Amino acid sequence: MIPAALACLTEVDTPDAQELSLLGTRLPPHLRLRTVVLPAGDAVAFQRADWVDTLVVVELGELDIECDDGTHVTFRTGAVLVLDLPEPRWLRNPGDGPLVLSALSRRRPPG
Repeated sequence: MIPAALACLTEVDTPDAQELSLLGTRLPPHLRLRTVVLPAGDAVAFQRADWVDTLVVVELGELDIECDDGTHVTFRTGAVLVLDLPEPRWLRNPGDGPLVLSALSRRRPPG
């Protein structure tokens, strides 16, 4: 069961849904696509500024998100989410292989 605080991070499973991938996607100039790779067992501290207004796709592997209150949830390949609420603390790769995330956001104007 996913804790209520993490309900906003759950996936929607529909029978006709196709897996989304952003890798290799051509984008208009006002959008930015980053690829984040975490080796097996690695973790990075969550920095809100890096993920504001960003759509995240788990392209490969498993993403485990741990929040400030210690709750966590794992998302697998094909999951699409926004890391907005609640406050994540760590992004971890609990798997045996690499975790690949695509992060789609609007480009910020210079300045």
